[in-house]
Amino acid sequence: MKILEQHDKSTTKIIAIVIIILLLIGGALTMFYDFADKTVSFSEEEIAAATKTAQTELNQAFAAAENYTFNERTEAIQSIGYREPKIEKSTMTFEKHNESDSYILLKLQPHESYENMSRVLIQIFDKENGALITELENVLTWKETQ
Repeated sequence: MKILEQHDKSTTKIIAIVIIILLLIGGALTMFYDFADKTVSFSEEEIAAATKTAQTELNQAFAAAENYTFNERTEAIQSIGYREPKIEKSTMTFEKHNESDSYILLKLQPHESYENMSRVLIQIFDKENGALITELENVLTWKETQ
């Protein structure tokens, strides 16, 4: 009887040790991947090209906003090549993939004070590792509702 109790205790200890080791390994891997994402760096040329792309996208969004009302903002952004948005609370996130090594996210939020305006954030990400290259933020003024 005593031998069985000792066997059960040693099995429990082994299971507890294995679980602790797995948790430590998981934590270390999480820290490693978080650190690896932050160490990605881009050349000045890559950043300049991404900034130019972001500015071009922002200019297209400005042009679209002149022809669409606030209520038609989804159609306006889709008209310049973005996919159907993902909506979280009041933020609409549009995605656009191009032929280059980057992809673009455009986020729209209603302006806090003006109902025919939206805050816009354009982010350029590297396709290979998902790291943010650059971002631009501004305000879009939509066509007045008739």
